[in-house]
Amino acid sequence: IPHFYYNFYVYQYATGIVAAEALSHAMLTSEPNAADRYLNFLSSGGSAHPLELLRDAGVDLESDAPYRAAFDVLAGLLDQLDDQERSIIEPLVASQG
Repeated sequence: IPHFYYNFYVYQYATGIVAAEALSHAMLTSEPNAADRYLNFLSSGGSAHPLELLRDAGVDLESDAPYRAAFDVLAGLLDQLDDQERSIIEPLVASQG
């Protein structure tokens, strides 16, 4: 898929996922003013640089914090997947003696 290799195409998706995780975490943990910041972010459109708009929404993509948090979420999901796999595979192996 050649377009994956042009103009940081995949990078844009990755940073979008990191930003979305940070915004949703703020909402799900009832961080003060998170909903208002998110709605302001949505209504701002392209009125400023994306990094500035996200910073105003409480997400600083120029710091490592949102990336670390997103990787922690991913690690937790992988741990859950590993646990589920183990709960399925181990009984099968044990039943085969």
